Amino acid sequence: MTGPSPHALDVRLAHRIHAGLDLDARLAIDREIGIVFGPSGAGKTTLLRLIAGLARPDFGHVRLDGDSLFDASSRINVSLRHRRIGMIFQDDRLFPHLDVGANVRFGLKGWPRDQADARLAEVAALCGVEHLLGRSTESLSGGERQRVGLARALAPRPRLLLCDEPVSALDSDSRQAMVRRLRDVQRTLAIPMLYVTHSVAEAVALGSRLFLMERGRIVASGAPLDVLASARRAGDGTIPIEGVFNVFPARVLDHPPGQPGSRIRLDDGPELIVGALDRSAGSPLLVQVRADDILLARHPVDGLSARNQLAGVVERVVSRGPEAEAVIRTGGLVWIVSLVEPAVTQLGLAPGAAVHLIIKARSCHVLPAEGSSTGTF
Repeated sequence: MTGPSPHALDVRLAHRIHAGLDLDARLAIDREIGIVFGPSGAGKTTLLRLIAGLARPDFGHVRLDGDSLFDASSRINVSLRHRRIGMIFQDDRLFPHLDVGANVRFGLKGWPRDQADARLAEVAALCGVEHLLGRSTESLSGGERQRVGLARALAPRPRLLLCDEPVSALDSDSRQAMVRRLRDVQRTLAIPMLYVTHSVAEAVALGSRLFLMERGRIVASGAPLDVLASARRAGDGTIPIEGVFNVFPARVLDHPPGQPGSRIRLDDGPELIVGALDRSAGSPLLVQVRADDILLARHPVDGLSARNQLAGVVERVVSRGPEAEAVIRTGGLVWIVSLVEPAVTQLGLAPGAAVHLIIKARSCHVLPAEGSSTGTF
């Protein structure tokens, strides 16, 4: 045991990966989602394996809630099974000979039966797999398998969750649903989560802090948009921020007669006109809008075909060469809008500036409701 740590997770590790690559990384997060971002071969997965105890570092320390899990100078190396760290991977690694319920129960061995039953029900509901418990794992879709893997990792109440590109093998809809699920889980459990990815969209959607990793070293850290906007690839170009979506929960209001669309209201936000929906008033849904499908204006604009003009306020602008991202608040919601750098100057975009978001109805893509996540993907 060490003295109290200022961070939930504090890592400083050095390790020879192979003759051409040494890992030398330092990071710290609180009860939040930290993103380890970088190209393939940067050492991201190795870093997670060292933190988990799947491999022994050469030097350094790993501290979790003030406890030393590894400390080379003190010769401390807590075993994997006693670290209380959950892990999910790109490969769900479910046991094919066990049904879903038995897979989730795997981490509850040794628990009294009544406590294990209660925990199974609790974590199954949290991960949205309660209706799958009696199913064979062979009958599950990719997204269902990953949710089961998440439930299994969370069942024994880990103090830290490590995620190694868990959605990279899923289709677009399943990937977005899993990202929302992970975000909800972290908010509910308030445990630190370290998430490895090379997807900008996932990094922006999930992370409160991003660690940019290149050739075994953390070369930058901070708010995801800030780090990604200023980071450089090995060449001269900036890392592109593309494929970023704003995703918000909403409910159907009505279907105005004679109008080719439906009205919805975003939770904690404004109304939107979207394409015609075959859903009754009050039905929950998720609406998704690409960051580069939104136009900005300083004042309401007449004579547009776009059905939605939403009043908002600029919170910040992140410039990255010829392009930029504006973070806009409308009511209780925050949007990311992608635009070209000259527009920032032309529109006078700065914190506190009043703007209008202009969004076509056909740019609002409606998804099935799942959880209550709000933000970007």
